[in-house]
Amino acid sequence: MALISGCTPGPGEAVPLGEARNEVAALVEELQEAFTLGEEAEWSGPRREALAPGEGGSCRWRPGTWSTPLRLEESDLSWPDRRERVNEVLAEHGLGEAGDPEYTGGAAYGFETEGPAGGRLRIDSWKGESTIYLHGLAVEVKGACDESALTG
Repeated sequence: MALISGCTPGPGEAVPLGEARNEVAALVEELQEAFTLGEEAEWSGPRREALAPGEGGSCRWRPGTWSTPLRLEESDLSWPDRRERVNEVLAEHGLGEAGDPEYTGGAAYGFETEGPAGGRLRIDSWKGESTIYLHGLAVEVKGACDESALTG
C-alpha cells in the first residue's frame, strides 16, 4: 500500500515505517519543487523525526521538517501559484487540497491540510524560512513505538 499513490492510506491506516519513509521522501521532494515554483532552492532536513504512541495503541510518526531560506510575506503575490502547484502534487498522491493560505500558528503563514496515513501536512513561511512539516502519520513498527524503532 503506497502513501503517495491513489491508494493513500486513510486515517488510522498504518503502513510499515520503512515504506512510509521512502514514500514521504518522494512526496516531500515533489512538494519542495512545487512550493518553490521550480526555482533553485537549498532545502535542509528532515529534522526532528520522532515516534509516539497514538490513540487505540497506534504508533504515530513525525517525519520532521524540511526548510529553505525562502522568505514569503503574507502580501507576496505568488501564494496562489504556490497553492495551485502544491495542490497538483497532493492530488497526484491521493491527498486533499490545501486551502487558501492563512496563519498556521503564531506569525507563520501558509497552508495546512490532511497528510498521508491520517497525518497532517503544513507548508508555511516565517522568519525568513519556508518549511514543510509532516506529523501524526500512522505507522507500523517492530517493537516499542519509541525512538529505538527509528534506528531499527
